[in-house]
Amino acid sequence: MLEEVPKAKGVYILVLELRKPFLGRVGSLGMIKLEPGTYLYVGSARGPGGLRARIGRHVSKEKRVRWHVDYLTTFEGVEPVAVVFAETENDAEAVLSAELMSMGMKPAVKGFGCSDKRSYTHLLKCSSARSVCIDACIEAFRRLGLEPKVVEL
Repeated sequence: MLEEVPKAKGVYILVLELRKPFLGRVGSLGMIKLEPGTYLYVGSARGPGGLRARIGRHVSKEKRVRWHVDYLTTFEGVEPVAVVFAETENDAEAVLSAELMSMGMKPAVKGFGCSDKRSYTHLLKCSSARSVCIDACIEAFRRLGLEPKVVEL
């Protein structure tokens, strides 16, 4: 599965299924509560190993909790189900997150995943069926002139 993800720099949307409620402290955000459902986490991979290394880290349950998303991806009630990504040198997280919100995705937690950006959030809830959520991710990439690829996890 991850062999299909390149080691190039890029931007991605991790599609997460939250199977039971999450209530926990998430770094400087404090206590947050998330209801079960489909969530979209927007991120970028600009360091060594690129997209493959970053996404591989997200799907691993065994890791040091370092970023906001790690609190979710180490939670036993969450399952990463797909990733939509595009290779790019551009820092496109903020515009991708904003595009998803313009398409009806709901901000889940203010400031989540974007403490180093001017975004409102990088964690969004999609209330539609998972396949519709993934299609929306693909469309958001295309609206930004990026060529997305999808890998089921």
